[in-house]
Amino acid sequence: MELIPNEKLYKEVLQTMSEYVIIQGKSGKTIALNNNAETVFGVKSDFFTESNFHKLEYIKEDGTPLPYSQLPGIITLQKGITIYNYVVGVIDPESGTKWVSINSKPLNMPKDGEQAALITISDITERKKMEQTIICAKEEAVNANLAKSDFLSKMSHELRTPLNGILGFAQLLEIDDSLNDEQRDFIQEIIGGGRHLLNLINDVLDLSRIDTGQLKVSIKEVDLHTIITECINIMQPLAKKKRIQIHNQLDQSQKMAVLADPIRLKQIFLNLLENSIKYNQEDGKVMIFSYLKRSNAVIHIADTGIGLSIEEYQKVFVPFYRTKETQEEGTGIGLSLVKQLVQLMGGKISVTSLKGIGSDFYFSLPLPYELKTAIQWEEEIMGLQTNNDKSDHYCLLYIEDNPSNLNLVKSILKSQSSYTILTAQSGKEGLELARKKKVDLILLDLNLPDIHGLELFKLLRTNEKTKDIAVIAVSANAMPQDIQQTLSMGFDNYVTKPVIVKEFLTTIYETLNSTINQNIPEHNILSTGPNGEEAVSAKTLHLSRKDLKKLREMHYTAAISMHYAGDNWGRAQIEGLETTFNKMGIRVVSVTDAQLNPDKQIADIQKILAKKPDILVSLPIDPLSTSEVYKTASQSGVKLVFIDNTPYGLEAGKDYISVVSADNYGNGVYAADIMAEKIGFKGKIGVLYYNADFFVTKQRLTAFEKKIRESYPDIQIITRSGFTNPNEGKELAGAMISQHLDLKGIFVDWDLVAEGAIASARALGRHDLVITTMDLGTNTALEIAKDGVIKGSGSQMPYHQGVAEAILAGYALLGKPAPAYVAVPALKVTKENLLKVWKFIYNRDSSN
Repeated sequence: MELIPNEKLYKEVLQTMSEYVIIQGKSGKTIALNNNAETVFGVKSDFFTESNFHKLEYIKEDGTPLPYSQLPGIITLQKGITIYNYVVGVIDPESGTKWVSINSKPLNMPKDGEQAALITISDITERKKMEQTIICAKEEAVNANLAKSDFLSKMSHELRTPLNGILGFAQLLEIDDSLNDEQRDFIQEIIGGGRHLLNLINDVLDLSRIDTGQLKVSIKEVDLHTIITECINIMQPLAKKKRIQIHNQLDQSQKMAVLADPIRLKQIFLNLLENSIKYNQEDGKVMIFSYLKRSNAVIHIADTGIGLSIEEYQKVFVPFYRTKETQEEGTGIGLSLVKQLVQLMGGKISVTSLKGIGSDFYFSLPLPYELKTAIQWEEEIMGLQTNNDKSDHYCLLYIEDNPSNLNLVKSILKSQSSYTILTAQSGKEGLELARKKKVDLILLDLNLPDIHGLELFKLLRTNEKTKDIAVIAVSANAMPQDIQQTLSMGFDNYVTKPVIVKEFLTTIYETLNSTINQNIPEHNILSTGPNGEEAVSAKTLHLSRKDLKKLREMHYTAAISMHYAGDNWGRAQIEGLETTFNKMGIRVVSVTDAQLNPDKQIADIQKILAKKPDILVSLPIDPLSTSEVYKTASQSGVKLVFIDNTPYGLEAGKDYISVVSADNYGNGVYAADIMAEKIGFKGKIGVLYYNADFFVTKQRLTAFEKKIRESYPDIQIITRSGFTNPNEGKELAGAMISQHLDLKGIFVDWDLVAEGAIASARALGRHDLVITTMDLGTNTALEIAKDGVIKGSGSQMPYHQGVAEAILAGYALLGKPAPAYVAVPALKVTKENLLKVWKFIYNRDSSN
């Protein structure tokens, strides 16, 4: 194989390249197009013959051998494919491994038509060395961070243990009526100093968690006024001590919500407020104000203090930096932590200041774009209760080797007549007591002298007499990953030392009384199920503490397939499900939104089934077309719970657990009653209905029309139009109003569609039109509140419906019998009861 004359010219040009370029033919001949073999491999080009290529040793990037037959050039010759940037190591016993990057592409030789490969080889040895250096440095940094985290964890434990006794007994002395004023002052100093030390420990740990990526934030919609008011109340004693006035200039009449972690946001405010007071002048001021800027809220905390120089603007956010012009105690951790917490929540923080005039720290947080429900469990919103009824008496066992901690807990529980306390100072002694005595709850220290607490917990769970006893871990270890690991083993709760007395008692109470149930009205339910089943109220559903323990131990998974999740109703359903599943220890592996497209829902469920969940909660869009995919899910062993609708051909108790809905018939009746009252019990009305085979909306429509027909004979339904998606409301309502000028009202059986009907009524000047609808989205509520076109609705309780669906999933996993059809009661919503109903459904004020 010889080069033609023009190729000799190209060869001269190729000499200028840094790569080694060769042509390799199927015949085995190799032609070097330049002399850069020495540059790339450190040897003369004459060395690279076909036989010598065979003799070299090659390795892949992972260090495994690479046969000659798998080199890029050989692959190109065999398969006629192009290969780019293939990294190969060439082993040289004397100089070490050379790393090269190889490109190879097919080439037809013009003279004899032989198939060949054009190969370029680049030396990347130095690049690989740099990459390895970076990898090693990164590994060293990670190891250093882990070592630091481990050290801080151990130090935290060692410091928290004595603090538990200091703060615990000080809190008991605080409530002792026999102390005089001076002694009370001494106690407050002890508590203040102890809590300050605890805060410093927590700040250092938080910084460490952020550095190692272990500090997580839980973002939700938070009322800014509430957080700020709480923080001001906490800081008022310090402010009064320095005669500093705190001016909260936020408009209290206007709600302002931000997206943040409420605990961490409170931590930010407390840090900034404390600094604005500590570094202020006596008789100074602190001003808090806020405004909206694009999609963020900007919050300012300004003071009349000593101020900062421009050079210090960035330094104050560096860990452990402290301005030299103050004698105030501190570590310089606070502002660094504040900055990183703000950034974790999607915001930014800055400062402006003048020496001797004051400082203004301001930070931004994102504004919410959608309503998120926040209903809490009934047992979670209960205050601390102490019940003297002997029928509610509990025996507690505290296993702890530290005498001071034992005495502290005994002293705390002495005031609680509902509890009897047994103590053990070793794991073996505690195990024997638990087996012999009737114990309701064990408080278990994890660092025992003979048996580690985690091992003792396993022994308790394997013994028939002790396996069902509730267990709370009590430990000075406050690292999140360790707490999570402990809870995932099946512990009922976790308490960190030093204990806060009120929180400690609350944790005990909630653990002993922990259940999942429904705090909903006891209204009669008028609806029947999709197959005529009698309704069972969601209020009757219940999971006991023993049920929850069994579920948590199994580590089940669940998936949620929604028909549409773009409205308040869908989001509330999902939140009710996710919150309840989390409480049950069930991990949600997928949440999908089919956007009212049956084909997309089928595809969504097929992807879900690939994840093999134990539970699928779903709202079928079309009972016919989706039937087969649900049958497949059922036959694969997935437990099915349906929302509002059931696919054709599936049988309750056999193919699925239950269908859960609202009392949609009752809501339809309420909408009819409101309509009749608001139009004066006579006149002509229209109906906008969902034109689909959908069990829920059919019930609403049937109930509305039947109630009008039977109870209000002077009202006539003269026009009906069906919609197939929520965006058709404006067009359909507009046509209805234009064609029937004497129309007094329209019933719309979905509030999203009703929003379009509102727009049409306003555009056509029909402000006197009466609309009633279903559900209580944000825009619907606002229209009702201002006595607009929508006068009322029949509302579902989507969050509670989600709770019911999750409970029924728990029934299935536990093998408990479940009713075929479950419903939450209907709610009648008018301007008069809007505030009460809104707060019940969404647990927030309507001004939000």
